[in-house]
Amino acid sequence: MQPVLQFLLTALVFVLAISLVGAGVLYFLWYYERQANHAQPLPGAAEGSLNPLVMPAAFVLEAASFAFLVITYPLRLLHDVVPFRAGEKGETPIILVHGWGANSACFLVLQVWLKLQGHKNVYAVSCTPPVIRAEKLSKQLAVHIDKALAATDTRKVHIIAHSMGGLLTRYAIKNLGMDTKIDKVITLGSPHMGSKLAGIVPGGGNTPQMRYQSEFTRELAEGGLTPGKDVHYYSIYSEFDNFVLPNHSSVLDGNAQNIHVAHHGHCALLYSPVVFRMVGECLGQTPAPAMNEP
Repeated sequence: MQPVLQFLLTALVFVLAISLVGAGVLYFLWYYERQANHAQPLPGAAEGSLNPLVMPAAFVLEAASFAFLVITYPLRLLHDVVPFRAGEKGETPIILVHGWGANSACFLVLQVWLKLQGHKNVYAVSCTPPVIRAEKLSKQLAVHIDKALAATDTRKVHIIAHSMGGLLTRYAIKNLGMDTKIDKVITLGSPHMGSKLAGIVPGGGNTPQMRYQSEFTRELAEGGLTPGKDVHYYSIYSEFDNFVLPNHSSVLDGNAQNIHVAHHGHCALLYSPVVFRMVGECLGQTPAPAMNEP
């Protein structure tokens, strides 16, 4: 038993160390991008909202969030075998859509929180493999939406999407007929116009599609970033996001409510009580008024 515990402890320390180094590299790129391109003012982000005294703690929290994401990654093997079942017929289902390289396990905490708030039909889904082209992943999402509607005997779903999941949702609405099947879309740190970070990450599939102002993101933005005239959009984002470069790529237009949260890294958005509260407010209002976190 002792060798097993020693191995697990060593693995945990290794993951934490890698997470700290990775967060450091990403925040170096984040700082460089802001300095080189003179970061644009963001809706809801007060001037000087990045507090130098808070940023070190926020950096550590982001590294810890990434480590937790990595540690819980294998739990999707259990999570994804659970079939679509209705906790309560007729209640609008909530579908949680992950981002690049992730899976349904990234929503473990948010899913539990939503159920504790009284939401009976909450489904975290995996679109696999997560690095294939976005069009194929969006088709999988459309299938998940239809399954949730059939299981709950409802006409529309709410979507909560992290990172690339926001683009998959918008694609499904614009190109796959999901505009009549989705009521609310709440994105968490989604790079709606892509991220410069994807430009330095090797790989095919959806990686080049996620580059800032790529052909995919520009085509998806044609006609506006908020397709579907009856869909209500909310973008929860942070200027401290270390994956979305530039940060204003998370800002939506049209009928969207852009909601800024201070000192939240990309992965920390998945586990933050502040973000959870804002998600709850978005779910409870149609459409929600503008909300800003100082």
